[in-house]
Amino acid sequence: LTDGSGLVHIDYDVFDTDGDTLTVSLQLSDDEGTTFHFPPLHVSGDVGPGIMPGVGKTIVWDAGALADPLVIETMQARVIASDAGVEFNAHSPRHVAITDGSFFDWSDPAIIEKFSRADFVIVMGHNLWMGGPSASVNAIQQMKALNPDLIIVGYVSVKSAQLSGLNQDPSSYWYKWYERTEPYFVQTTEGEIAQDWPASRLINILEPDCRTAMIETIMEMQNNSLNVFDGIMWDYFNNVLWVSSDVDNVGDPDMDGDGIGHWDDADEMAAYRVAQVDLVNATRDSLGSDFIQFFNGQRAYGDSTFAALGDGAFYELFPTLFFPDPDMGHALDPDYPFSLFNVRSWFRTENGGPFLVLSSIWYNVFLDNNHEVTQIITGDKFRAVSLLADTYSSWNSNPDGNQRPLYHWTSHDISLGLPLGPPVFEDPFIRREFQYGRVEIEMKSGAYPNPFDYRIWLLDELVSELAVPYHTP
Repeated sequence: LTDGSGLVHIDYDVFDTDGDTLTVSLQLSDDEGTTFHFPPLHVSGDVGPGIMPGVGKTIVWDAGALADPLVIETMQARVIASDAGVEFNAHSPRHVAITDGSFFDWSDPAIIEKFSRADFVIVMGHNLWMGGPSASVNAIQQMKALNPDLIIVGYVSVKSAQLSGLNQDPSSYWYKWYERTEPYFVQTTEGEIAQDWPASRLINILEPDCRTAMIETIMEMQNNSLNVFDGIMWDYFNNVLWVSSDVDNVGDPDMDGDGIGHWDDADEMAAYRVAQVDLVNATRDSLGSDFIQFFNGQRAYGDSTFAALGDGAFYELFPTLFFPDPDMGHALDPDYPFSLFNVRSWFRTENGGPFLVLSSIWYNVFLDNNHEVTQIITGDKFRAVSLLADTYSSWNSNPDGNQRPLYHWTSHDISLGLPLGPPVFEDPFIRREFQYGRVEIEMKSGAYPNPFDYRIWLLDELVSELAVPYHTP
């Protein structure tokens, strides 16, 4: 910068064995390489996709184009080249999650690189544990080699066994889960096997031996698999049994076998809640205090005593479940007892948590200022919330209309660095200052799908905004 041009040149050489194009990312550090969260605005040159390998490559950072003069004594640059076409742009730390129920080919380097960029990842345990489709790929080790701070948990069921399990490898999770929980399948008041989904069977966690079988299966997977998770996501803890409306059980589930349907049996519902606590405690006794237990289900964010047993919660279809209308207004109201700000304080912190992940697969659109149909990216809205409430945002999408969330990444990474203080509430605004910028929410009706406008500034430049009908960038 000493020549007065405001231009910083980052020179590098890059080599590739197969000689095809690379995707190059630039990361900057203003703390002597401790972190690389500084946002590199106004970069050009040999950066981004389509870069050919070779010597004498240059990235130009136009620091002089920033809104305010930049005064930094030392700066370090890190250049990352991906042969799989993946961009490794900096994002605000501890705010990006991938919540994915899909099945991927984990031998694909692009999948490994994409997932490694996140801070918190949920994948199907069956997929990576022994006997699973990708059991022979050391996917977790590879992801953590790229991002040692990444937390990875595996999905397991807390209340059902999949019928397809019997068609799986006999050493696999779903096969063993079905085989070992079959003696504890729940019957209905009419003596039929109860289901929670058309392709699954309810299991009876009221039975201590059922809980033992579940825990022993998880332990076996962890002890004998190439891929070892940091913990699990239990799906699904609720105050009472949840059964899909797509299921036509003959009679109601009857876990204690007294002939009274679950939802008419206060004693059974109470016993069900106690069994959940016993399951979590027994899992911790068996797998250790450092084994993460992450909860899906509405009990975790409505019951502080239960939440204190776990490391975080998955807010499914956020904010349309649990929160009364207006949905987001309550979630972001610090005076509401179950707001994100209050619930976050309930969970354990020993394992790097609490991990509160906001996710939704719903697809919402609006007509923008050019009268074009434009999608409301839920992950972008959740990012604004997460920056304020110290939660994790997920960019799930569901473009093909199926029922399984599909992995999706933000199209616009934002790195604000660490917060400088708590959020400030000045109705209808919520604002928070960060190392490299600030975020602002302006609450509107609070109702889903467009409860508020938001604006995010980096280095005093407005870089992301949703004020329907406008959306930038």
